[in-house]
Amino acid sequence: MNKLRRFIGTCSIVTYSAIILVPITLAIHRLVSVAGFNPELWVNSLSQNFISAGVTNFTIVQAIASTIATIVIGLPIAWALGRYKWRREALYRSILTLPFVIPSIIAAMGILSIVGAHGINIRTNESTWWWTLVLSHAWFNMALFIRFCEPLLSSMDPVLEEQLRLLPNGRTRLSRIKNLWLPLLMPSVVAAASMTFVFSFTSFALVKWITVGNNTLESMMADVSSSAGIVGYMESSSDIVLGASMIQFSILLVSLWLASVIQHKHRAILTHSRPEHSKRTNLYGLFILIPALLFALAPLISVLVGSFRIRNSDPMMGDFTWGFGGWQAAVNGGFSFPPLTDGIFNSLGYAFFTLLIALPLGSTMAMSIYDLEKIKPRLGRLLDVFTMLPFALSAAMIGLGVLIGIIKINPSAAYQFWALPALAHIMLTTPFVVRIMLPALRSYDRKFDETAKVLGVKPIDRLLKIKLPLLKGPMVISSVFILAMSLGEFGASFVVARNTDWITLPLLIDSWRGKPMKDPFAAPASNAIASVLMVMTLILFMIAEKFRNNREGGMF
Repeated sequence: MNKLRRFIGTCSIVTYSAIILVPITLAIHRLVSVAGFNPELWVNSLSQNFISAGVTNFTIVQAIASTIATIVIGLPIAWALGRYKWRREALYRSILTLPFVIPSIIAAMGILSIVGAHGINIRTNESTWWWTLVLSHAWFNMALFIRFCEPLLSSMDPVLEEQLRLLPNGRTRLSRIKNLWLPLLMPSVVAAASMTFVFSFTSFALVKWITVGNNTLESMMADVSSSAGIVGYMESSSDIVLGASMIQFSILLVSLWLASVIQHKHRAILTHSRPEHSKRTNLYGLFILIPALLFALAPLISVLVGSFRIRNSDPMMGDFTWGFGGWQAAVNGGFSFPPLTDGIFNSLGYAFFTLLIALPLGSTMAMSIYDLEKIKPRLGRLLDVFTMLPFALSAAMIGLGVLIGIIKINPSAAYQFWALPALAHIMLTTPFVVRIMLPALRSYDRKFDETAKVLGVKPIDRLLKIKLPLLKGPMVISSVFILAMSLGEFGASFVVARNTDWITLPLLIDSWRGKPMKDPFAAPASNAIASVLMVMTLILFMIAEKFRNNREGGMF
């Protein structure tokens, strides 16, 4: 590792550490200064305060139920894609993995438009909204099973199954599942289930708009964030936030560790049979694929349709009419809400600002880990684990850390464009860049570099003319992911920017939907803004699909 790369790597590690640790440390210090250092009291406060009573149990139970539902829905879809031939397979895979990249606030609006008139009916029946939430999480996370399981299924040499049929333990379908498919698929299923549990556990937008009087730890922390860390004012909020953070951090850390270990084993057992030799034609797969495609597209179509559906105030004229009133209300804004263009410019501003920081920072961090793995493997592994720290911190926790931590340094930072939402977006997206770039660097063939050295090519030319072009795909995917995640980020933005002038598209959607339903344009306006955000996300997703390798077997 030359001196320049060592210097750049050190700077990136120090910068990343400061971005992650300083706001969180300051926030914890401020909360502890109000609540006192008593972890047992923090945890017990969750069951003793009416705001947080039952929240932990609800969070865990709904996450487990959502994970089970996702397995039931996602695994057959992965099987249909992985084992059968389809004429438009790339298109089907893109549609079925699309829900994972769609911002959760869009999913919430689409699902509300499906269940009942403007989503009101689900709030009157507990069993309805419970299963609506579980199925919504399954819709959002089924792509994980496709990305984790489908590569193994599509690359599995059919000779293995044919040989097993000749043995006593493989003569029946049940025995082949038990002795072949279950052992092979288990690591992939457990890895996908672990990540599904994490995303369901930290769900915010779907819980906020679908459940009735029930919070997850994530949504509860977001609700009480405005009163946490203030001396002499609702000091119990600080106890609740600290207790919820401890529980959430511990559970997420274990889940992510499990996913990491299992994913490593999952990649180790991937076979290398060519898909065209593994897949066979089977029309029975249509009974899985067609309902799956409809399931994936229904909430997205309902968002667009719902933007034109306007509730009639006069029952004699029917339940609703069709028109552009919702779009007009969204574009023009009003006394309560800024116009749609403000939300677009703010969201794009945050997204590109985040891209400018997160892409080079995450890329240099990945290069530092890659270099350290060769000379100091333990230190490289430690740094790799450290970069995943924000994965164990939910969006609400990060938003709260930024809000309380930065304001402690400089209260006026709340009124500056870059200070709060942009920092939260950088904290959330940089680890994903590392996770995308690091496998690409590990698979990079160093013979190109060595050959260029022999030919006398300068280091800067080797970087610009050899390495970067070969890493173009992962860098494009990283850039698209940063932009899409920043545009659709809701949890952290809800905590830090909901009461500022720098409102983003997800916050604008939430504000319109939270308007009293007496306004007939509230629901269609929120759907209209969600449609704009959906189109922006779809464009980014289509760009990423051109550069993504579907045989990698992972989230991205």
